[in-house]
Amino acid sequence: MVEVGYRVKVFAWNRDGMAEIRCGDVFGDTETVEFVFYEAEASKGIGMRNISKLIGWFRWLRRQLDRTEGIFIVHACDLDCGICAWRYCVKNKIKLVYDIFDYYVDAHTMPQMLKALADYIETKVVDASDVTIICTEERREQIKNARPKRVIVICNSPDIQEVPRAENEYDYVYCGTLTEKRLIGEILEDYPQHSRMRMAFGGYGVYADQAEKLAGQCERFAYFGALKYADVLDLEAKTAVLSAIYEPTLRIHRLCAPNKFYEALALGKPVIVCRGTGIDKIVEENGIGVVIDYDVKAFYEALTALLDDSVLRSEMGAKARKLYLSKYQWSAMKELLQSEYKGLSGSCRANA
Repeated sequence: MVEVGYRVKVFAWNRDGMAEIRCGDVFGDTETVEFVFYEAEASKGIGMRNISKLIGWFRWLRRQLDRTEGIFIVHACDLDCGICAWRYCVKNKIKLVYDIFDYYVDAHTMPQMLKALADYIETKVVDASDVTIICTEERREQIKNARPKRVIVICNSPDIQEVPRAENEYDYVYCGTLTEKRLIGEILEDYPQHSRMRMAFGGYGVYADQAEKLAGQCERFAYFGALKYADVLDLEAKTAVLSAIYEPTLRIHRLCAPNKFYEALALGKPVIVCRGTGIDKIVEENGIGVVIDYDVKAFYEALTALLDDSVLRSEMGAKARKLYLSKYQWSAMKELLQSEYKGLSGSCRANA
């Protein structure tokens, strides 16, 4: 939005002390974006240890909104921001864009009573919003009980106008959160049996130590730790195969929209995905990768088959890039978002 003349102020919760670095990575050095951070370390999930910090975040965010002059539009990401933004925008008759990265009750572990309350509140936020943003058409299921004024789909697509020319230094690369329910632990555990494969991992999380240990033991395994996003794309451009695997029994995974999937499309790489996660249908219908069960043996079999057939990989990669350009490229997403903002801004000025 900055490039079309909007003055942007970002309020964010610095949960792990890395927010400023990540924002700089995404936005770069620009005087047109102002960042203000709520400094309070927090663990993942809705636990008693986080409740007081969550309440503190609500109060802090509300104060920041009240102190900021000249607000035309509030763009709130997820319910942690949506609750305060909803009340503030209704009271002050300001336009609200509600951007659902992850539907709250699907993304957090909490008691059933709190789930019902969170679902009710998020429905109310969607109802009150002038525009609701979801990242796939399938995620309309999550807001089926709401009555949104307008819903648009903005995919998690990277902005890759040209595919970098790079040799396949690796057979497989994974960069992202090294967490459970993504087959990561199982892949790392079984890697010594497949040590002829050249693998690289980047990121942080519960399996970071295991990845680092493998890098010290296996000549063809590399671990890069936390990476800037530009470095992630650079590393992924140097691999033969990517993946976007999620355990499908969780609803949030059945409706997944992983960055890794869109990165594979943009970079023209065949992708391995899990059956029952939504993106499996896109992969099968377009012939851009391999669909497997959530099983480490199936993963290594699929990876081996792709590595053994360079012609098939090339064909899948070309189809993936073509699909990205025709349906998912970021320039199209950006134009849609800018169009929505233009409409809201015009309405704001007309009512001023």
